[in-house]
Amino acid sequence: MFIEYKSLSDEELDEKIGEVTKKINTAYAMGLDSAVDQLQDILENLRMELTERLEIMRYDIINERIPDSLVVGEDDEPDAPTE
Repeated sequence: MFIEYKSLSDEELDEKIGEVTKKINTAYAMGLDSAVDQLQDILENLRMELTERLEIMRYDIINERIPDSLVVGEDDEPDAPTE
């Protein structure tokens, strides 16, 4: 079963990851292997969503630092004196 986590805020996603991690630890301590497997699948989906969000944030940061044009001198003012 795949649940869409895109509707969660960043804080809610972080809380959900913490909750599932605690449940995994509890299920493991109780010897509930099938529950651990299911919870690990849920945790993997949550981490995939987190990774996707972080990649988008990183991409946006990189895009802000790249100039619109990579041609040397193209961003200069047209009336600037040339030597």
